[in-house]
Amino acid sequence: MSPRTDASSAADGRDAKVLVARTRQLLSPDSDVGRSFAELAENLGSLGRPTSSVGITGPEAGAGRSTVCIGLGAALAAEGKKVTIVDCNLDRPHLHHCFGRPNFIGLTSALEGERDLEGYGFEVAPNLRVVPTGPVLPGWRLLASPPKLVEAVRSLEEKRDVVLLDAPVADGVLAAPNLWGSFDGILLVVHATRTPKGVARGLTDALLDARFNLFGVVLNGYV
Repeated sequence: MSPRTDASSAADGRDAKVLVARTRQLLSPDSDVGRSFAELAENLGSLGRPTSSVGITGPEAGAGRSTVCIGLGAALAAEGKKVTIVDCNLDRPHLHHCFGRPNFIGLTSALEGERDLEGYGFEVAPNLRVVPTGPVLPGWRLLASPPKLVEAVRSLEEKRDVVLLDAPVADGVLAAPNLWGSFDGILLVVHATRTPKGVARGLTDALLDARFNLFGVVLNGYV
């Protein structure tokens, strides 16, 4: 193994440890970020409409979709709600990395198997489960089986109070209104330093024009 490869592996290892450490902060209701997500959970609960299945999207990779899923999920779980987070990013599976877990089984396993989504997840905190994407084979496309996904989520809702869907970027959501519009609503995550204001406004308008039930916009990365 070359020195360059060794250095790269070491850097990847450090990045993975940092990611897992940040995830632990998101899971802690006593941390500053945990208190921020508790406020978001309260705002979501005050909408006065069903919020059992929520898709969380953003304008680009890195806006913080997974961060919001974990933080919001932890806040809702701390309230006593049973929450499951499902990674729906088949093009770039990420959620399992946040917990330092493998991606051997998950959403794709449930869509091809007989067990429900909950059976392919793992517990990360009291009342909080995570379902990764599972193995993604070449040519696997979530859009190829939207009825199965909707049915799987609706079935999961019978056992859990809230299902948070770590959705693809907003362009992918807008391209599949029949899929993502089947759930109770959408949260749009924008990043304070990475997302241009015009992009945030444009996507907000586009989601509303497409008749999505937009619960709100979450500003991530604001200090």
